[in-house]
Amino acid sequence: MECMSNRSLSTFLVPLCLTLPSLARGEKDAPAVFPVPATVSSFCQELEKKFTDYNWGKPRCEHFQWLTVRKTAKGTPLVWTTFGEEKSAGAENTTLVLCGVHGDEITPVKFCWDLINELKTNHVFKDKMVVVAPVVTPDSFFIPKPTRTNAAGVDVNRNFPTQDWKGEAHKKWVQNYRKDKRKFPGPAPASEQETIFQMNLIKRYRPNKVITVHAPLTLLDYDGPSLKAEAGKSAKELLEQMSEKSSGYKVSNYPVFPGSLGNWAGKENHIPTYTLELPNSDPKETQRFWDLFKDSVIFAITHKMKPTVN
Repeated sequence: MECMSNRSLSTFLVPLCLTLPSLARGEKDAPAVFPVPATVSSFCQELEKKFTDYNWGKPRCEHFQWLTVRKTAKGTPLVWTTFGEEKSAGAENTTLVLCGVHGDEITPVKFCWDLINELKTNHVFKDKMVVVAPVVTPDSFFIPKPTRTNAAGVDVNRNFPTQDWKGEAHKKWVQNYRKDKRKFPGPAPASEQETIFQMNLIKRYRPNKVITVHAPLTLLDYDGPSLKAEAGKSAKELLEQMSEKSSGYKVSNYPVFPGSLGNWAGKENHIPTYTLELPNSDPKETQRFWDLFKDSVIFAITHKMKPTVN
């Protein structure tokens, strides 16, 4: 058994583990090696294959403590790791970082991996909590030719149960995208395990902010409390600083879509949600992107915001 709950989680869509260990920091000379649960070992093996394919070196998956509750429809574990103390969740400063939402967006996966390696050695998470899900849609990333949609052919960033989903999701998919299979919103809202996985991370940790990394639109987008309102002052400051610390990276008010994370988490649940769109998905560019955005993301993690989810 990977982990067990010890109190009621009736507010969740599905039970999540509450006995969540912090990521061990390890020693400089001998990094900690953790037993990998059987259900996660296949994930680590597939990840190592991809790192080899893209010449990214070794992921050293066993150096991190992975948490998992849900699996994809194909049985692949949906994993995440945490930095900081569990008691910090939903308090002064909790940040959720999501990567690999679309499997064919290659560079965001390595970006999250660079981040968790940075957090392992640079303890900027002291008195904070950081939750990282590096491959949200593994089935679409691990295949030989990665795809935007999951194994069921659903774009999980169009599958969140937003208020406009039932009335608009399929209509816009037909009218605006001519039934483009890459952007199929699914047969029903929250029909996909990967969607529920993200929702449960938000409900479990009650983050003060969400950072989701995509490619290749070359912009920084914000969804959440109005930047003109009092509640949006801190969010606006962070948006501006993230741009400034990444060489003036373009800030764009990108439209929200029925079923998107920005719509569900940002607009409807009032969690400041930042979408960092890397310039491209070229696996050879990952070091350049990490160098460009490292300071921006570390600043975002340390930036305090008041909790917006009760």
